[in-house]
Amino acid sequence: MNEQSFAVRRGLAVGQVDVWLAASDEISADDLRSYERLMSPDEHARWTRFVVPKPRLQHLVARALLRRTLSRYAEVAPRQWQFDANTYGRPHIAGPTPACDLRFNISHTDGLVAVAVAKGLEIGVDVENVARSLDVLQLAPSVFAPAEVAALELAAERDRADVFFSFWTLKEAYIKARGMGLSLKLDGFAFDLSGTHPRISFNDRCPDDPSRWQFRRYLPTATHALAVAVSAPENAIDVRLIWVVPDAQPDASP
Repeated sequence: MNEQSFAVRRGLAVGQVDVWLAASDEISADDLRSYERLMSPDEHARWTRFVVPKPRLQHLVARALLRRTLSRYAEVAPRQWQFDANTYGRPHIAGPTPACDLRFNISHTDGLVAVAVAKGLEIGVDVENVARSLDVLQLAPSVFAPAEVAALELAAERDRADVFFSFWTLKEAYIKARGMGLSLKLDGFAFDLSGTHPRISFNDRCPDDPSRWQFRRYLPTATHALAVAVSAPENAIDVRLIWVVPDAQPDASP
């Protein structure tokens, strides 16, 4: 996979969302060992509790990518970032710059880690490996709204997996942007894929204003789907996908 070359930025334009991507399976063993030094004691302790290799790898790469990415936008060394979580478990920056207006969201799956960053916007990102085998018609009623189930059933058989993962990643991205986890009812909102960009609608099981949300979806690799949710006015967002291998040096300057 070719790595795109982007200049390091210390700021974000209004409405800009940078999504940093790392192919976790392509990172050298030396870099992976170095990533351990970037983690906080709590992160390291959690990492050591993973017994399944792939989730263990994804956690390690995600923490390194997050810390290195945030340090591209603020004069903070990667190891100095401090994080906390809300009552639903969504993480946020707690220090060392409490006034920092950076917002982030993390997602990882088999082979891919994503960190989305914006300034002053609520954001959510989800990535999924689409190569796994699922009975999408059987699963859909338990995770989708009725309109989404109907759209999936109407899709041509060859397109059903694409439609399923489009809905799945969009719903996950929205839930993560709201920061309320599965307290949001999955059948309380639905996506329409017929336009240039996905559109969302709500019912009384999940009240919200659709005009305050924008969504984008991508296929960053042949086996991955990605969706981004952003709380921003219509046509006011600029999403950039950036491939990178996280710098393994914990004390390197941004």
